Amino acid sequence: MAQKQDASNYTSERQMKIVVTGAGGMLGRALTPCLEKRRHEVIALPKEELDVTNFAEVRSTLQKVKPDLVIHSAAYTKVDQAESEPGLAYFINGYGTENLAVAAGDLDIPVLYVSSDYVFDGEQKQPYTTWDKTRPLSIYGKSKLAGEEAVQRHLNRFYIVRTSWLYGPHGSNFVDTITRMAGERKQLRVVSDQVGTPTCTLTLSEVIADLIVTNRWGVYHATDEGVTNWWEFAREIVKGKDVEVVPIETKDFPRPATRPKYSVLDKTTLISTIGRELTPWQDALQRYLALNVEGKKALSR
Repeated sequence: MAQKQDASNYTSERQMKIVVTGAGGMLGRALTPCLEKRRHEVIALPKEELDVTNFAEVRSTLQKVKPDLVIHSAAYTKVDQAESEPGLAYFINGYGTENLAVAAGDLDIPVLYVSSDYVFDGEQKQPYTTWDKTRPLSIYGKSKLAGEEAVQRHLNRFYIVRTSWLYGPHGSNFVDTITRMAGERKQLRVVSDQVGTPTCTLTLSEVIADLIVTNRWGVYHATDEGVTNWWEFAREIVKGKDVEVVPIETKDFPRPATRPKYSVLDKTTLISTIGRELTPWQDALQRYLALNVEGKKALSR
């Protein structure tokens, strides 16, 4: 069972000045309050305030702020759309990350880069370790791998954190889509032959906050705990609702980008490094759904 964390437990840890890129995105908006709760000074920079594809702007910002760490959550995340605009995906995820890595390397600032399970091809039958060979199938996955390679090429001190099936407040995601559709239809068709792990931005933020105080640089896999498929995930989302979730195969729901059939990530190294177990995906989901209910109640008052 995952251990509960309390911000008061971290007051003795080294507080840092941290730049968060992509702070207006789904992960960035979860990271900022989490890090502030841990008493870090956070400079939250949405894309409107920091364009990572502009090297002069990136270097000037880092020189001015002089952070102890950059958490790079800015990214192009439109998986299917990337197939029709690969140049933009590589420009943001590859070139943009290289800009940040070069500038941070020159200024001796470590970087945490958020990457994806889509850097793997999904052909394995057991969880992917951080040492397994990458072989992305989609433009999105290839562009995220390009970012990983840029970080490793230009920095000696870095964390690469691969995650999967991300959802959370303040962003378009699978959980919200299924919840909305369940209110509109009596039957939903969801693919059952893609296996992985859903991960909430709220729990991922806590994991990242635990990791960055270790100074144990390297590549990590960080998801919630457990294994499922999209069909089972959808069934858990609509549990208790009057809606049928029908399993279908990927071939019955063709999409522009090829997804890995199996993208479960082995988190042994992460667990050893941060010294605690991870939150089961079912628990993280229930907390998120409860948070959504409370939010709706607050809006109706």
